[in-house]
Amino acid sequence: MRPGIGMHQTMSLSQVLTPQMRMNLELIQAPILEAVEALEQTVMENPWLERNEDQTDPRFVRDADREVAQTPSTPTEQREFDEAEAWFDAPATPWTHEGFPADEAQGAIAVNVPTPYEQLNEQVADLDVRRPVMEMVRLLICNLDEHGYLACPEDELKEFLGIETPIQEKTFEEGLEAIRREMEPAGLGARDQAHCFLLQLERQGKGKTLAARMVKEGVLGMMKPRNLNTVAKKLGVKESELREALEDLRRLYAHPLSLLDQTTEPTRYPDLIVEKIDDEWIVNLSHPLAGRYRFRDTKVPRKKALVAEMNGDLDKEDPAAVLARLREMRQNARMMVNATEYRDRTLYEIGRHLVAEQTEFLEKGEEALRPLLQKELAERLGMNEATISRILRDKHMLTPRGLMPMSSFFSRSITGDDGEKVANKTVMDALKKLIDEEEDSEKPWSDQEISGLLKERGFPISRRTVTKYRLNLGIGSASDRKAMARMRQG
Repeated sequence: MRPGIGMHQTMSLSQVLTPQMRMNLELIQAPILEAVEALEQTVMENPWLERNEDQTDPRFVRDADREVAQTPSTPTEQREFDEAEAWFDAPATPWTHEGFPADEAQGAIAVNVPTPYEQLNEQVADLDVRRPVMEMVRLLICNLDEHGYLACPEDELKEFLGIETPIQEKTFEEGLEAIRREMEPAGLGARDQAHCFLLQLERQGKGKTLAARMVKEGVLGMMKPRNLNTVAKKLGVKESELREALEDLRRLYAHPLSLLDQTTEPTRYPDLIVEKIDDEWIVNLSHPLAGRYRFRDTKVPRKKALVAEMNGDLDKEDPAAVLARLREMRQNARMMVNATEYRDRTLYEIGRHLVAEQTEFLEKGEEALRPLLQKELAERLGMNEATISRILRDKHMLTPRGLMPMSSFFSRSITGDDGEKVANKTVMDALKKLIDEEEDSEKPWSDQEISGLLKERGFPISRRTVTKYRLNLGIGSASDRKAMARMRQG
């Protein structure tokens, strides 16, 4: 066949987003606080978009923007008066959708997120150790660095803490062991990164695997994509085994404390608020945006008037370019107002469907979570699954059970013996309860035995699935659990 250049005509289907659709997605993907900040920034830059002061939530208005009345006299009383008046006099959200909630929610609520060290101290109360050991654990937590490693070698740390007697030294060792073996995330209290990896592998029941051996022998630094075969021969293993070990190592994290560090997001604001009123679950937007911003319907100036206003200074910018930019700003303002309505309507519909589907989950907890995929919700709402996924990212719902990510309302499923689908989280909860409440710590069950017990209770999962769920829950293997039980007794 001779090579050459030619023209060909083909037909294909493709989805093209209009400017309005792009703006809708940009606004709805942002968490509520970021959405408000984006709108406020646009108000400052775009003369065709203005804030509707009659419906502005006082929680999102700077004190400098408030109108100062003559009464009451003191600044504190004035601020409280303005907030009360603005809140109780605000009209309902102007929406024609039947059943769309009025603006009666309590506004955006800041939920404090504890620091990593506060989260670790909360775990201490759940440790099954003696009180002196518990107090030692609290001291050791204070001596972890920003990565979760010991801030100094153990001998120096003993000297710093005044550890002198054999009893104190035993308490120190037990406290350090409790941090390394029981507290989450795995890897806390490590001496260095290699030790951190080993602690994680041991927690997963892989302390004697090739991955652990590679860490102990320090061969990770010599690993390169092109010399895997050479390293495999040096270790006396197959290249496929080496690749599996590398995959295990890729799942580990170098800085365990960073998994608890949320200083980049010290507070979270719910986008939806769910309450049970008179035995009925009610969904409200925490801070409706529709109606709070409006389009100022003024025309773009004529070119002649614009030239006159520029006082003949045409060297800096072409009047035609200025007019094009002004027309674009006018159109963007109109689209932004439409985007606020789209955001409110879509989030409300998503929240309403989630609450209707997962009512038992809200009332009873994770054991009552029903199987639900984002794809199923997308089909019900007539939306794309990828769009639903982007919308739900970083969105939270305030419920009687606390602040919950909206993604927690979804779960994959397995089919039970009766043919009904059971959520994966329900199976994991049953597995955890089986080990925590019924297992004999002296004779822990193997994964195969746990699989058989769960099958008897209507959860037909294989041994490999039991292993996968157990690792996800941070539960060690049978040998690890037996060793842990003996340590506690000793």
